[in-house]
Amino acid sequence: MTGPAPVGAAGRPPAAEPPAPPTGPRADPHAPAGPAAPAHPPAPGSTGRAPGADGPGVPPPARVLVVGVGAGRAAGEQEVGALVLAALAETGLSPQAVARISTLESRTEHPAIRRAARMLGVPVVGHSAAELAAVRVPHPSRTAELAVGTPSVAEAAALMDAPGGELVVPKRKSAAATVAVARRAAPDPDAAELPSPGPPASGSRAPGPPAPGSRAPG
Repeated sequence: MTGPAPVGAAGRPPAAEPPAPPTGPRADPHAPAGPAAPAHPPAPGSTGRAPGADGPGVPPPARVLVVGVGAGRAAGEQEVGALVLAALAETGLSPQAVARISTLESRTEHPAIRRAARMLGVPVVGHSAAELAAVRVPHPSRTAELAVGTPSVAEAAALMDAPGGELVVPKRKSAAATVAVARRAAPDPDAAELPSPGPPASGSRAPGPPAPGSRAPG
């Protein structure tokens, strides 16, 4: 028969011993958390970052984008560049990923198109109306067909110079210009030595809605 359990000075059983502390390294609760892995990798040609987040040592994106442009003779000198920048920003695409501007061959010397090309640091490539008319596009225009001989300029030109690619920005319009953007299946080999694009031209801003009665080809 066992005797009574020992009691303390106050007549109560002694408290149990506290558990031994765990051994090994402990996480510092004040240490900064590491960067979270992105849920989805950025698509080719997109920045994957907020505008202006690129810093020193960050390589530019691959030049996989083709900007198709249609411009009427009345297009202002900054109109095409502003429309291009707005279309790219709308979809998170980087101007540094543009490989070329593609348009109707009769518009390759248009001042607004040339200014946009200088802004992006890319060449301008022209195609005949017959070549562009053979390209299937999602938004053909009877007005453009009657005016310049092809139902599409911007979308058709973008797709024509993006072999195996896809249209990532459908036709966007301003008062006298249209732009569309296609992504190539692979970087443009002719764009490997292109310089980085310069800053947007002073005064360039997103264009407003088309003026009543104005028309832009394709």
